[in-house]
Amino acid sequence: MNIKNLLLATTAILLAACSTDSDVLPPQDLGQIRVTASVGAMTRVAHSGNSTTFETNDRISVYAWLGADNDMQRLVVDNSINTLGGDGTWTAEPQMLWADNTSDHYFLGIYPERNGATDYDADPYTLDFNNQTASDLLVARTTAKPTGSAVKLEFEHVMAKLVVNLSFRNEWTTAPEVASVTATACTEATVNYLENPVEVTPATGQNLVVIPFTGTSASFAGIMIPGQSGFRTINVTLENGKVYTYTHPSGIDLQPGRYTTVNLVLGRDNIKLDDAGINVSDWENGTSIDGAEANEAYSYDSNTKTITIYSGEGLKVAADVVNSGDTDINIILDNDIDLSDIDWTPIGTESRPYTGTFDGGTYTITGLTVNQTRENVGLIGCIGSNGTVKNVKLENVNITGDGYFVGGVAGTNYGTIENCSVDGTLTNNRHYLGGVVGNNYGSIIGCSSSGTITGTSPNVGGIGGQSVGGTIMACYSVANIKGRSSSGGVLGQTNRETVVIACYHAKGNVTGEQSRMIGGVIGWNYGKVTACYWENNQEQGIGENQAGTTFETTKVDGTGVTWQKAVAAMNTALQSAGSGWHYVLNGALPTLEEK
Repeated sequence: MNIKNLLLATTAILLAACSTDSDVLPPQDLGQIRVTASVGAMTRVAHSGNSTTFETNDRISVYAWLGADNDMQRLVVDNSINTLGGDGTWTAEPQMLWADNTSDHYFLGIYPERNGATDYDADPYTLDFNNQTASDLLVARTTAKPTGSAVKLEFEHVMAKLVVNLSFRNEWTTAPEVASVTATACTEATVNYLENPVEVTPATGQNLVVIPFTGTSASFAGIMIPGQSGFRTINVTLENGKVYTYTHPSGIDLQPGRYTTVNLVLGRDNIKLDDAGINVSDWENGTSIDGAEANEAYSYDSNTKTITIYSGEGLKVAADVVNSGDTDINIILDNDIDLSDIDWTPIGTESRPYTGTFDGGTYTITGLTVNQTRENVGLIGCIGSNGTVKNVKLENVNITGDGYFVGGVAGTNYGTIENCSVDGTLTNNRHYLGGVVGNNYGSIIGCSSSGTITGTSPNVGGIGGQSVGGTIMACYSVANIKGRSSSGGVLGQTNRETVVIACYHAKGNVTGEQSRMIGGVIGWNYGKVTACYWENNQEQGIGENQAGTTFETTKVDGTGVTWQKAVAAMNTALQSAGSGWHYVLNGALPTLEEK
């Protein structure tokens, strides 16, 4: 249906028969109900304009009942479908009759027509951005008696409308081509037709909604569900693959029967609001809402399958892409990332591990917050055998788990983690909690942790909760560590052929309930340990050793063994292992450098 400037004339609907539905009252008077229909003073669908419009072949559902305006138990008309013909007259099926000549009749009109059963107080609604006409829910409520005049049904918009207008800074030699404008918003709701005005209750959860192009300059407009909380984010994707994200500091207001206009200025590196800001208005008048600046979120190179991240919203997109099945994309950070306001889902799972390369570029990720009961919790859920995570710096993390395998960088690692650091608070109520990795099968090289690491179950460590046949080399922790048993400054437990080379724990304490399985370096050891040191409250470097081989753990006491001697011994071990890392002592404790 096209939008035209067609003003409705008042038309009479001649109706000759009544419904056979058992819920419909039999008529006491055969007087015909005549109606007129309009869309108030507002335009239909998503575009601008002020004409009232119903068009040929439009169909509306009409209900009428006796009793009370909020109780449809005594139906007189039950979903009579009225169709507008080309001659301007309406045809109804089934036809409608007055029940009597004296009672108030309560009328409900709905566009588009209702198919099948209707839950009048909780009718499900789904936004279909591909069908704006069907999504533009219109409702009319009125009361009338048979007076010889037509019943006037004046429809109002129940949903809201979002308009996004783009302009471009002079730094663009030519205006870029816009591929799409999307919003992260609610797409499900229930509608209570018995309330007057009609009440819309948004569902929880959000999806990506495409805002259609209006065909007018760089303007996009689409129907949205009103009253939803947490609607803050609008994305602009260019034809070159770059994506810019505008995030409002608070929820963007969407009101029934009104539209919200967001005017954005697009620069090469960011988007900001122009002087008009954000307007919330009926379809003729409105008020303003303050806005803020938005930055480029990410860009994607399909040739290399590389997504470059510029913001927390962009990193969230990358996580969603991986978790949707594209597990081998490469992720590169090109900016410091703030995840404080991001509802984070770890990247990759045990069944869909991350197999690409995640390069943090030494940028800092702050505010990572995760509180989940699932297995494999961290920035990354699970790294596959071909996956690599490197140069990641995590600060102010707050990770809480209630399932197996929790770590700052990853819950489980089968691949390679190198040059990563984690600072913050990590807690888990199940086995396998580590500052960097909960459960390790691969390599962890040149990594560190600080803060507080607390587990109420066994297998807690400053670097890893458990390592199964992997390699941990040139890693250290200065965190406070607490676990029930099998807890250590570097690793909680090592299994099978695990190799641990030149690692240390210092500064923080290592505590647990079962002291014989608590160690300054490792709580429970089956692996090979070379040139590892500790300076904490523990008197034993390894709590319980089951390896059957000699292990090299030494306490730094400040007299016989100093950190200077420890650095020399650790660097010798690293050189023998062919590592590109070495320790330097420029302060109280050793730090790492890559050759």
